[in-house]
Amino acid sequence: MKPTISVIIPFTKNPIQLDEAISSVMQQTFKDFEIVLVNNQSSQDALDNALVWSRKHPAKIRLVSELKKGAAAARNRGILESHGEFIAFLDSDDRMKPHRLYAQLEALKNHPEITLVGAWKDRVSPDGQTLLEKNDKPKIPRWASILFLDDSRFLKDPLFEPQTSTFFFRKETALEIGSFDETFDPFWLEDTDFVLRMYQRGRILIVPDSLIEYRTHTQEEEDYRIFDIRNIQNHGLFFEKLKGWYFSKSSPSMRKAFDKIASRWLRESAIKIIYFRGGEKISRVLLKRAIAANNLDIKNIECFLRFFLPSSLWPRPFNRIPLTRGVLPEDINLEWAKSFLSI
Repeated sequence: MKPTISVIIPFTKNPIQLDEAISSVMQQTFKDFEIVLVNNQSSQDALDNALVWSRKHPAKIRLVSELKKGAAAARNRGILESHGEFIAFLDSDDRMKPHRLYAQLEALKNHPEITLVGAWKDRVSPDGQTLLEKNDKPKIPRWASILFLDDSRFLKDPLFEPQTSTFFFRKETALEIGSFDETFDPFWLEDTDFVLRMYQRGRILIVPDSLIEYRTHTQEEEDYRIFDIRNIQNHGLFFEKLKGWYFSKSSPSMRKAFDKIASRWLRESAIKIIYFRGGEKISRVLLKRAIAANNLDIKNIECFLRFFLPSSLWPRPFNRIPLTRGVLPEDINLEWAKSFLSI
């Protein structure tokens, strides 16, 4: 008999955290579930741990593999391999609260108009031992507030973006929208894109309860994530998708909205790229374009002027600077800077 819920856990490393994630699912009050562990080019120790679990609970836990490296590809593999009507995601470094599956199933099962259920989360330390923030609520992305400012639906039914480990949805709905877009791999914004396409199909509901423990990153991990060039590139990819769905040359208000989004992302890209070797000229081009797109945003002008000061006074993304100045990919150059996020 097929399970009601398939819990999908992609993993790449850290067997101890994976062990905690699986254990948290096995302790659910709702028992009609399966666990699909997705090996995504994992370390051997994590794979060995997954094998132990799948052999110990063969009726409950299955191990599958996705050879293409990436969050979207791994989640898509899990969706395709799942047997349940409903799907719950859990990242391998996070943990479920015992009532998570029950609460989200109750929220979704009798409401066909809802496409995605999320929840609040508790933020815990990287070692998982210390509660840092309780009941952290999903927020409305800034780009969505700009883009849908005059949208009547958005005013009544805003777009919240829940943490991926709280995603709960019908398998059928995910397949209908094309699941995750693997062009975002290895990661960054694949979850944002998925949430938006779910929102285009129906309602997103947030359960007002913390249903997972979200493990925060170490300082080293956070520094890497902040200065990951792929994040910038994927913003460009997502921007092109937004244009394809919503941009209209005949709508002055829509042009203004896209100018504001582009301006913000150009500035945010500039204050990261300047910390790479050879990034100063590229960053100044990006900031000039940010000012041209939205000359009312004083942050653009402030950042541009500070780039002419000593580097100790440059703006810092999330108040951080990298320990060493990295090397930009060859395709991140002045020509790229002139066309990135163009309308």
